[in-house]
Amino acid sequence: MAKSPETEHPVKAFGWAARDPSAHFSPFNFFRRATCEGDVQVKVMYCGVCHSDLHMAKNERGLSQFPIVPGHEITGMVTEVGSKVEKFKASDKVGVGGMVGSCRECDQCANDLENYCPKYILTYSSRYTDSSSCKWICV
Repeated sequence: MAKSPETEHPVKAFGWAARDPSAHFSPFNFFRRATCEGDVQVKVMYCGVCHSDLHMAKNERGLSQFPIVPGHEITGMVTEVGSKVEKFKASDKVGVGGMVGSCRECDQCANDLENYCPKYILTYSSRYTDSSSCKWICV
Protein backbone atom coordinates (compact mmCIF):
# COMPACT_ATOMS: atom_id res chain seq x y z
CA MET A 1 0.00 0.00 0.00
CA ALA A 2 1.37 3.42 -0.96
CA LYS A 3 2.01 6.04 1.70
CA SER A 4 -0.24 9.07 1.78
CA PRO A 5 1.44 12.36 0.75
CA GLU A 6 1.09 13.65 4.31
CA THR A 7 2.88 10.57 5.69
CA GLU A 8 5.65 10.66 3.11
CA HIS A 9 5.97 14.46 3.35
CA PRO A 10 5.05 15.48 6.92
CA VAL A 11 6.36 19.08 7.06
CA LYS A 12 3.65 21.69 6.49
CA ALA A 13 4.63 24.61 4.26
CA PHE A 14 3.03 27.69 2.75
CA GLY A 15 3.71 29.71 -0.38
CA TRP A 16 2.10 31.70 -3.15
CA ALA A 17 1.52 29.39 -6.09
CA ALA A 18 0.51 29.60 -9.70
CA ARG A 19 -1.73 26.60 -10.37
CA ASP A 20 -1.74 26.92 -14.16
CA PRO A 21 -0.03 28.99 -16.90
CA SER A 22 -2.28 31.98 -16.21
CA ALA A 23 0.33 32.83 -13.54
CA HIS A 24 -2.36 34.02 -11.15
CA PHE A 25 -0.81 33.54 -7.69
CA SER A 26 -2.88 32.48 -4.69
CA PRO A 27 -2.15 31.16 -1.18
CA PHE A 28 -1.01 27.53 -1.24
CA ASN A 29 -0.56 25.09 1.63
CA PHE A 30 1.53 22.01 0.88
CA PHE A 31 3.75 19.39 2.50
CA ARG A 32 7.52 18.90 2.26
CA ARG A 33 9.56 15.85 3.17
CA ALA A 34 11.10 15.49 6.61
CA THR A 35 14.64 16.77 7.02
CA CYS A 36 17.11 14.12 5.85
CA GLU A 37 20.71 13.60 7.00
CA GLY A 38 22.19 16.01 4.46
CA ASP A 39 19.38 18.56 4.38
CA VAL A 40 19.20 22.09 5.67
CA GLN A 41 15.66 23.27 6.38
CA VAL A 42 15.22 27.01 5.91
CA LYS A 43 12.45 29.38 6.98
CA VAL A 44 12.17 31.74 4.02
CA MET A 45 12.27 35.32 5.25
CA TYR A 46 12.60 37.09 1.89
CA CYS A 47 12.40 35.91 -1.69
CA GLY A 48 12.82 37.79 -4.92
CA VAL A 49 10.69 36.91 -7.91
CA CYS A 50 12.48 37.84 -11.10
CA HIS A 51 11.45 37.75 -14.74
CA SER A 52 12.71 34.17 -15.22
CA ASP A 53 10.39 33.10 -12.37
CA LEU A 54 7.47 34.68 -14.22
CA HIS A 55 8.45 32.81 -17.41
CA MET A 56 8.27 29.59 -15.38
CA ALA A 57 4.93 30.56 -13.81
CA LYS A 58 3.54 31.07 -17.32
CA ASN A 59 5.20 27.83 -18.54
CA GLU A 60 6.78 29.75 -21.42
CA ARG A 61 9.70 27.31 -21.50
CA GLY A 62 7.49 24.21 -21.30
CA LEU A 63 9.29 22.96 -18.16
CA SER A 64 6.95 23.99 -15.35
CA GLN A 65 5.27 21.57 -12.98
CA PHE A 66 2.09 22.96 -11.45
CA PRO A 67 1.30 24.09 -8.88
CA ILE A 68 4.50 26.13 -8.86
CA VAL A 69 5.85 28.35 -6.07
CA PRO A 70 8.57 30.29 -7.90
CA GLY A 71 11.40 32.31 -6.44
CA HIS A 72 15.07 31.46 -6.26
CA GLU A 73 16.70 34.49 -4.69
CA ILE A 74 15.99 33.44 -1.13
CA THR A 75 17.27 34.57 2.24
CA GLY A 76 16.17 32.98 5.45
CA MET A 77 17.06 31.31 8.69
CA VAL A 78 18.06 27.69 9.26
CA THR A 79 15.42 25.95 11.37
CA GLU A 80 16.79 22.40 11.27
CA VAL A 81 19.79 20.51 9.91
CA GLY A 82 20.31 16.85 9.13
CA SER A 83 22.67 14.67 11.14
CA LYS A 84 25.50 14.88 8.57
CA VAL A 85 25.39 18.66 8.07
CA GLU A 86 28.49 20.38 9.45
CA LYS A 87 28.55 23.83 7.82
CA PHE A 88 25.23 25.11 9.20
CA LYS A 89 23.31 25.16 12.46
CA ALA A 90 19.85 26.26 13.52
CA SER A 91 19.46 30.07 13.57
CA ASP A 92 22.16 30.66 10.90
CA LYS A 93 21.18 33.20 8.26
CA VAL A 94 21.49 31.74 4.77
CA GLY A 95 20.90 32.41 1.10
CA VAL A 96 19.52 29.93 -1.42
CA GLY A 97 20.13 30.15 -5.15
CA GLY A 98 18.52 28.54 -8.17
CA MET A 99 19.83 25.03 -7.49
CA VAL A 100 19.53 23.08 -4.24
CA GLY A 101 21.02 19.69 -5.03
CA SER A 102 22.96 17.37 -7.28
CA CYS A 103 23.88 13.68 -7.31
CA ARG A 104 27.41 14.33 -5.94
CA GLU A 105 28.57 11.18 -7.77
CA CYS A 106 28.93 12.02 -11.50
CA ASP A 107 32.04 13.44 -13.22
CA GLN A 108 30.59 16.95 -13.19
CA CYS A 109 29.97 16.85 -9.44
CA ALA A 110 33.42 15.35 -8.82
CA ASN A 111 34.92 18.36 -10.61
CA ASP A 112 32.89 20.98 -8.69
CA LEU A 113 30.60 21.54 -11.69
CA GLU A 114 27.32 20.59 -10.00
CA ASN A 115 25.38 22.98 -12.23
CA TYR A 116 26.12 20.58 -15.12
CA CYS A 117 25.00 17.48 -13.19
CA PRO A 118 22.39 15.58 -15.22
CA LYS A 119 20.42 15.06 -11.99
CA TYR A 120 20.59 18.56 -10.50
CA ILE A 121 17.64 19.76 -8.43
CA LEU A 122 16.30 23.25 -8.97
CA THR A 123 14.88 25.37 -6.16
CA TYR A 124 11.40 24.92 -7.67
CA SER A 125 9.66 23.01 -10.47
CA SER A 126 12.06 20.12 -9.97
CA ARG A 127 11.66 16.79 -8.23
CA TYR A 128 13.92 14.58 -6.19
CA THR A 129 14.60 11.30 -7.98
CA ASP A 130 13.27 9.41 -4.96
CA SER A 131 11.45 11.88 -2.73
CA SER A 132 10.79 9.28 -0.06
CA SER A 133 14.48 8.54 0.55
CA CYS A 134 17.35 10.64 1.79
CA LYS A 135 19.94 9.69 -0.81
CA TRP A 136 20.44 13.27 -2.00
CA ILE A 137 22.97 15.33 -0.13
CA CYS A 138 22.12 18.98 -0.67
CA VAL A 139 24.79 20.88 1.25
